[in-house]
Amino acid sequence: MSLNNTSILLIIEGTYPWYRGGVSEWVYQYLKELDSYDFHILQVATDEFKQLDPYNALYPITENVKSFTRVPPPTLKSDWETAKETWFQSIVESVPVYKYDTIHVTNTGFAGWLGIRISDLFNAPLVLTEHALYWKEVEKGAVALECGYQIPDNFEAKSEIVDIFKQIASEVYSSSEEVVSVSRVNIPYQKQFGADSPKYIPNGVPTDLLTPDKKRTNIPVIGWIGRCAEMKNPKLFFEIVEVFQSRSLDVSFVMMLSDANEKELEQEVRALAKKHPEVTMIWNEPAHQYLHQFDMLCITSHNESQPLVMFEALSNKALPIGWEVGDLTSEFGFVVPSGTSTNTLVDQVSALWEDSSKFNELTESKYDLVAYNHTWTSIFKKYDELFRELLVEDA
Repeated sequence: MSLNNTSILLIIEGTYPWYRGGVSEWVYQYLKELDSYDFHILQVATDEFKQLDPYNALYPITENVKSFTRVPPPTLKSDWETAKETWFQSIVESVPVYKYDTIHVTNTGFAGWLGIRISDLFNAPLVLTEHALYWKEVEKGAVALECGYQIPDNFEAKSEIVDIFKQIASEVYSSSEEVVSVSRVNIPYQKQFGADSPKYIPNGVPTDLLTPDKKRTNIPVIGWIGRCAEMKNPKLFFEIVEVFQSRSLDVSFVMMLSDANEKELEQEVRALAKKHPEVTMIWNEPAHQYLHQFDMLCITSHNESQPLVMFEALSNKALPIGWEVGDLTSEFGFVVPSGTSTNTLVDQVSALWEDSSKFNELTESKYDLVAYNHTWTSIFKKYDELFRELLVEDA
């Protein structure tokens, strides 16, 4: 069937198109690759995001985006059952009225719940692509959501937020025609909360990011890339640096951070950077401009689903290292079990580097995995197929 002028309402939370990060990159590549579709974007965003011009931002708005509308997140000053209805009634008139063929949501947070209601309102099938488990992010210490909503500090309020997101997740799973996870590790949780047959469609990289001819350097360069957010645990990287410096292996360090509006943490990271001049600090710059310098990428997150930066690193033959978390496993990197000491991690990484044949063989095998299975073109062909099948069934 022809999908020309097929209209998709994409409901997202903050980040795209203003902030760097895995979800922002996914949204941009999704819009770019599915250029035969018409998209309308509905973004749940705090006032901070609402004042910004989406057409003058970090990521371009692609030509197939026909409208971009922003609404605030709910105010949770009452119980969720009351707050969600008050919220919906306050924003429903802001939703652009079109004949949507599909409603596509990117999480099981506020955007996901809104997708349920709008799917019913426009009698259009709901598709979920889940990048992270919101309830688990909050359990693991997230201080803010993508939309800018600040997580309460006290235990009782935080526990209530976890329960709300578990409830929303269950509702979104049961209401969706298709449930997609970008992460294998999250699928058992999706099934636990009611998803029937979730599909796995992973993250990817642009084909022009692949660097098949790259060779390792004489002195290893270990990098860190991510948002300056508590969930990414950037301070742990400085501990790793300190341990490496107590060993005989000569190492260079590069740390690339992007703003996450966590001001207190940012101050702490900047203070640590001053104490560690051996770490080259880079703020708010595109990772792809520096990844070719890296031999390894250190991931220190408290919680992950499938970190996109893991694939971006491998496309540049930089081996992901760290503690096993989410989809960062031995499939995609060199990892030690959670709870392993920093000393042990550093010693094992040092030994791997000093065995150049083993390091090169491991890195090449992970690079091939990404080159053959994780380019954006191949990833979004799967979404094209999914939408075609869905729209035929719905016709």
